[in-house]
Amino acid sequence: MKNTVPMTLVILLPMLTMCCAAAPNRVDNSALSNDIIVGEDIPEDVVDMVFKRIKAIEDGDITAFRSTLGEMQDGVDYYYQLGLIYNFFGDFFDIDPDTFEDAVANGSEDLPKIANILFGSAHPLKNRNTGLIVKKIETKPGSGLEVTVRNNKNEELVYNFLYY
Repeated sequence: MKNTVPMTLVILLPMLTMCCAAAPNRVDNSALSNDIIVGEDIPEDVVDMVFKRIKAIEDGDITAFRSTLGEMQDGVDYYYQLGLIYNFFGDFFDIDPDTFEDAVANGSEDLPKIANILFGSAHPLKNRNTGLIVKKIETKPGSGLEVTVRNNKNEELVYNFLYY
């Protein structure tokens, strides 16, 4: 019980503080492949960011991925970005999932070490050869940006980016 309260806060706090951008730019859907569905409310710069982020995941390019993240404003951004980088690139640094969860939930002494690795370390590119292709980008209440991709096994994966 003691460990679930901080983790629940880390998960729920971003949902409670999410806000929408006013007057977004419209995406020129004619520039996109006919196979890609983009919500009308999604600005063109966000679409570009999604493609860069998915390419960085596919290429195993942690530096390019970090460049798609916004500037951190508070602890919510810090933990959100730390979790994103860990989810997509934690395997590069052999960070144990239990150690990561404990560090985030309890603020253990491992947290600064893990954060330093994830936010600042470089890693050689490591193509994941998954063939990720963006199929749909839309916004969902409470989930933020929902990005559906297809891999080279023809499986659809859904990534939710609460902050974008």
